Amino acid sequence: MIRLALPLAMLASPLAAQTWTPPEGCTGFLTVQQRGCMMSNHYTCEGDPEGHQWRVDFVEQGPVFASRINSETEWVESLGLVTGTRSVLEEDPEDPASLTELLESGIDTYDFVTITETLDEEGSEETRYRGADVLTGETVEIDGHELLAMTYTTEVKEEGADWTRQEGTNYVMEDERLFLPGTSAQVNEDGTMGPERDNRPVQIIEPGEEGFFASEPIYDCGVQDISLEVTE
Repeated sequence: MIRLALPLAMLASPLAAQTWTPPEGCTGFLTVQQRGCMMSNHYTCEGDPEGHQWRVDFVEQGPVFASRINSETEWVESLGLVTGTRSVLEEDPEDPASLTELLESGIDTYDFVTITETLDEEGSEETRYRGADVLTGETVEIDGHELLAMTYTTEVKEEGADWTRQEGTNYVMEDERLFLPGTSAQVNEDGTMGPERDNRPVQIIEPGEEGFFASEPIYDCGVQDISLEVTE
């Protein structure tokens, strides 16, 4: 079930409102303000399978990306709200991502394919992801929430292109069964690291608190390109 109508409508108009309303039949449960002039609103929707949850990522100009995960944090569905793309997880992954495995053993490997279609265009493209998430044993506390720190290495292969590699850090909210972004950088062909992108969480806001389901990021903001490609 795709719920694109409200986010796409917001892209066409200024962000006059101070709060964002999730699609009909959905309930918000978390807002995360991040560095790098980004923020995310997290919500669940009636009719989705148990354990599934959505997030919408915002830059200054509005929402740019939406994603649905299951209880194991697999990328079930992703929507590029600016690019007009929709990606879904291919059935029967070679090595499914598993939050349970990560929490139990401290490491989880994965190898899966997503299929991407572009609005008003025929055909689809496959992208393969393989890599590993590793808990560091460290924790970070933000607004009363204890986050588990982890590192990751992901190799990506798009159709007709060579493998690329990205390394970085993320944070795990164990009770909510979701990842929050940290830092990331592309690995160059010579093994050196490209520029680091920093989207670490700064505020974690729950229902009833000031800033819950805001419509704009507030940290590190300036001129932001709305064509920014946000990833899972």
